[in-house]
Amino acid sequence: MEETLSKVRNLGKFIQKHGDDPFISRTITKMLEYKIQQYDEEIKRLNKDLERFEGTYHKESSDFFEEFKEGRAGDAMDFIEWASIYQMRNRLLERKAELEGTM
Repeated sequence: MEETLSKVRNLGKFIQKHGDDPFISRTITKMLEYKIQQYDEEIKRLNKDLERFEGTYHKESSDFFEEFKEGRAGDAMDFIEWASIYQMRNRLLERKAELEGTM
């Protein structure tokens, strides 16, 4: 991780000193778009899993998760899996928002 951060800092210094470079800009944009697309695909897959649980238990995932956190949902294996998938999806949504600069 430190190696990557060092490269990003060097790139930032280069751009500050020499101005924007169209090649670098396009490359970074493509990298971000690629990673966002990967997040979108994984989020879509997790959303399908969440929809399956919501249909089975007739409850929105956000409502279920509040009950689960408060200890009111029980500890059935389905509930543990549902809570895990919900948390994974939310982490991916946060990471995607960070990459998009909307957070």
